[in-house]
Amino acid sequence: MRYIYALFFMWAIAHNLNPLLIPVLKEVCVLSDFQSALVDSAFYIGYFAFALPAGAFIKAKGYKNAIALGLFFFGVGAAIVGLFGSQQNYPMALLGLFVMAAGLTFLETAANPLVTLLGDPNTATTRLNLAQSFNGLGATLAAFFGGIALFADRETELVHFIETTGKTASSAEWLEFRAQGLFMPYFIVAAITIAFAKFIRRPNIQIEPIATDTLSDIPNFVNPSEPYLQPGLTPWQQIQTLLKTKNFKLGLLTQCCYVGAQIGVGSFFIRYATTYGHVNSSVAATGLSLGLLMFMIGRFTGTFLMRWIAPAKLLFLTAIAAAMIGFTIALTGNVTGFWLLIPLHFFMSIMFPTIFSLSLSTLNNAPPMASSLLIMSIVGGAFFPLAMGAISDALGLQYAYFVPVFCFVMVAYFANRITPKNT
Repeated sequence: MRYIYALFFMWAIAHNLNPLLIPVLKEVCVLSDFQSALVDSAFYIGYFAFALPAGAFIKAKGYKNAIALGLFFFGVGAAIVGLFGSQQNYPMALLGLFVMAAGLTFLETAANPLVTLLGDPNTATTRLNLAQSFNGLGATLAAFFGGIALFADRETELVHFIETTGKTASSAEWLEFRAQGLFMPYFIVAAITIAFAKFIRRPNIQIEPIATDTLSDIPNFVNPSEPYLQPGLTPWQQIQTLLKTKNFKLGLLTQCCYVGAQIGVGSFFIRYATTYGHVNSSVAATGLSLGLLMFMIGRFTGTFLMRWIAPAKLLFLTAIAAAMIGFTIALTGNVTGFWLLIPLHFFMSIMFPTIFSLSLSTLNNAPPMASSLLIMSIVGGAFFPLAMGAISDALGLQYAYFVPVFCFVMVAYFANRITPKNT
């Protein structure tokens, strides 16, 4: 089980290096906000493209081989980002992020069910919450130490560079020097990942597909309200049927919006902090790590409160709070907005798992394909940050935060609308 917890920790590092990578690539490759948001697009399109192949691979080859393949792609992708990012080759850096995301898709698709399979079924939920805590820890540490690696000495280095060379901060020589700082962090991640894949023993659990002749044992599987469980459906037919299920389809749309909001808030955090909070990049990165710490605390707090508050109601309350905070951030565009970005993470914390579980609960007997579609819905992380980048270039960065406000309103609508069938 320690192995699986380590996987949660590792992919959190990959996810939360992106908000630090974006401002560096924006500077060294001389990008607009819209162009820099393509970092998120390359990453989350990778998730979308490989969600179904990962599930099929696990079914055919088992968890052990899926984890090995995922770690391989993860490590190779990190190496590509470090190598070509340090050479100011933006398209190849985006390719590296896409490859990283492909690997992470295999890891996440395998690790989440493994948490429930390894050990006593009665304590599966506890183990999953513990695994998620390692995810939060990895996110916090990635932002903190990544910020030190990429931003801590930037101002000192710039002053020294200008004094010794007579060049400006926009000179090609400075941008080349600055880009070289990307090499070491990503190669460390690549080396650790590949070593982890090679030297650590992986659990060997195979997934057994459900035989067709056992489908009749599923209660009411021929019920017209559950057409997604009809025998003989191809995967594509099952997808089409699920997409015609009204409340589940609303859940997919909501999850897409939420992930777009979460990624957008994080991706533009440092830009907002340095632009309106009047702090340097190193302090901004520390603020991001504090926000991710609040995210982890919020997840524990939300899990605790769900003993007394229905998940849908708690989701509604946190979504309204997040929308109000985001609205203030978008309107103010000052140091107050910067400080509000930190607690905003607290209110976002329970949204992904709660939307996920509530969406599945709208189906009487949720098939595995429903989970795969919910994983694919995180493609919102590829598109909503692009919208934020376009608004930032056209109107100003602060107004870009109206995009996550819209997404939080969508989450509140879903929470208010949804009525799980099993309650």
